Amino acid sequence: MEKLKIDFLKQKYELHHPKKSSLLFFGRSLAIVLIVLATAGAAFSYRVSSSANSRGVMPNLSLFSTLRHFVEGSALKGETSDRVNILLMGIGGEGHEGPQLTDTIILASYQPSSGNIAMMSLPRDMSVPIPGYGYSKVNHANAYGEMDKAGTGGPLASKVIGQILDQSIPYYIRVDFSGFEQLINDIGGADVYIDRAFTDPTYPTLGREYDTCGNVSLTEQTTESTPEQSPTIEEAPPIAPARGPNYSCRFETLTFQEGWMHMDGSTALKFVRSRHGTNGEGSDFARSARQQKVLLAVKDKVFSVSTFLNPARLNRILETLQKNIATNMDVPEMLRLARAAKTLGEDRITNRVIDASEDSPLYSTTLNGAFVLLPKNDDWKPLQDIAANVFNQKSGQNRLAHASEERPKFVKIEIQNGTNLGGLALKTSQLLDGQGFDVVKVGNAVSRDYSHTVIYDLTNGARSSELKALRDFLKADVTLSATGWMVSSDIVPHGISVTGEDYEKLATEPNIDFLIILGENASPLVRN
Repeated sequence: MEKLKIDFLKQKYELHHPKKSSLLFFGRSLAIVLIVLATAGAAFSYRVSSSANSRGVMPNLSLFSTLRHFVEGSALKGETSDRVNILLMGIGGEGHEGPQLTDTIILASYQPSSGNIAMMSLPRDMSVPIPGYGYSKVNHANAYGEMDKAGTGGPLASKVIGQILDQSIPYYIRVDFSGFEQLINDIGGADVYIDRAFTDPTYPTLGREYDTCGNVSLTEQTTESTPEQSPTIEEAPPIAPARGPNYSCRFETLTFQEGWMHMDGSTALKFVRSRHGTNGEGSDFARSARQQKVLLAVKDKVFSVSTFLNPARLNRILETLQKNIATNMDVPEMLRLARAAKTLGEDRITNRVIDASEDSPLYSTTLNGAFVLLPKNDDWKPLQDIAANVFNQKSGQNRLAHASEERPKFVKIEIQNGTNLGGLALKTSQLLDGQGFDVVKVGNAVSRDYSHTVIYDLTNGARSSELKALRDFLKADVTLSATGWMVSSDIVPHGISVTGEDYEKLATEPNIDFLIILGENASPLVRN
């Protein structure tokens, strides 16, 4: 029996909703945890598949089979051949010009044997054959499918791109701009490292694409003066240089500085959509690389402590996914993929961006006045070879991994509750997470009698500006090493250690920058 597809964007699938319940992440025994996981999985499966005929949990499964079905997930198509292909698409959605045109196209491939993932970004202007429409830009495939029959855009785009790349693409995931923006807001923002500063002076302002900007139309400029009223040649004033209408109100100027940036949804969307940036960031290559960079940042945040320990945040994420994502993956398959992505690091991700550079298999030209990319020598084989060997790209192609070796480390924090006030560490982690800090662990301190919050600097003064920001935000005392005290001259420490080894032993997580032990003076944090 053919598996039917889920489309979270379809309102007709939301005819019935089961009663919502908070997700639980702590239990008194492993059995309770497993039951909660199975119940949450079953509830989520029912919510997204009711009236959609998704496979879900088969009614003849036993309790333990059901638990295993959701905890482990279903085998993915392509696992037997050691390659699972998923087409990732970003569309404008309602309120944007060409709402179903794919602004972002990425072939994501998962290799189960190694646990590696490869992301291959394809240019939206690549001209390809689309059944029933002849040659057209590849970003039209989804739109043509949706125009013919709602829900067929994703499968058509997967088929078209699969044929061009000579790859089987069984899955697709499509998200619209509003969903992308909302998801990043739901997770509390994403921390992105900007490799090089750039400015885009012509970023389109949503809703003002056709604004006249105060310009008078030609018909309004026409006067009803008679020939007798018109000035003679001798009387005509000097002719001023012709100037076209000014439509600057349709655009805004974006500026991004090099270094770490905590982005909310709106900022992240502008970062990945910018097309006219300076400093080499105006190319599709740079734009695609930024898209992949944000995807990795979102992945890190989704699987972070601050997200998994926040049931309300998880519930918002699920609601956003339901409203703004269309996919033909069922829930067990999503869980299977999520398990693989959870521990994925940048060192196991290969990135390839296809452009029209000299060594690219594509070249740029114009057809009927439209800018397009075509295969050199009318041969798709070189592009197919790249797709076939995407896991074996040279290190120079992996721009993100190379950049990550040179960029400064982001601030990592462990938070311990030094009081008997429950939930203090978790609440504080959520507050700091919203400020862009990476909280890698929360827990209880050995001693629970701290009256005042203390920050232990484990960087020897290397992150003094961040330390000062934490101190001011938490109204905390600071303990520095002797080296840190000499470097951080503007920070008055509460305590100084010659080596720092004494308080390093208090930390339970390795390779962190700061250990925060909360005291009684932090109690207002849980009451706000």
